Amino acid sequence: MRRELLWDTALGFVGFFAFLALVQAVLNLFHPSPAIWPGLLAGALCLAEYLLWRAKRKDLR
Repeated sequence: MRRELLWDTALGFVGFFAFLALVQAVLNLFHPSPAIWPGLLAGALCLAEYLLWRAKRKDLR
């Protein structure tokens, strides 16, 4: 039970910042000269979220 809560905490923490980064990346697209870093950050955080989710599934089998 405690182990699952730790995984869920990590997923929630990374997921929250991944969501904020995605919103920032989309809003960045509407600027006159959009930057590349918001999209790269959003992609990296989404990848981290996916890898955490897979690690949780593997660990709790």
